Amino acid sequence: MREVKSLEDLATVMDALGHPIRLRIVALLKLNGPLYLADIARRLGISRALAKVHLSKLQKAGLVTSRVVLVPGEARALRYYQLVDFKLSVDPDYIVSLVGGGDEQRQVE
Repeated sequence: MREVKSLEDLATVMDALGHPIRLRIVALLKLNGPLYLADIARRLGISRALAKVHLSKLQKAGLVTSRVVLVPGEARALRYYQLVDFKLSVDPDYIVSLVGGGDEQRQVE
């Protein structure tokens, strides 16, 4: 399971989830399991190039992984994308815990 361990990590994950297409990709992969790029693009009604941009952002945040699978009997390979299990719940107390404070008088840098 993907865990958020720092303030910077939280910002990266929230940034990755900060676009409707990326949220749709997360839902699609959760409901359907691993899918290849062209299938994701087709199901969302977007170009493969646009799907790749959004998948790359999710992958850099550690929310999606990919693997290459050779197509039997053909000289080609498909890259499958899979959702990494994660749970995200954010409130002010959680943010303070990542900052490392708890004392109201402390300045946040």
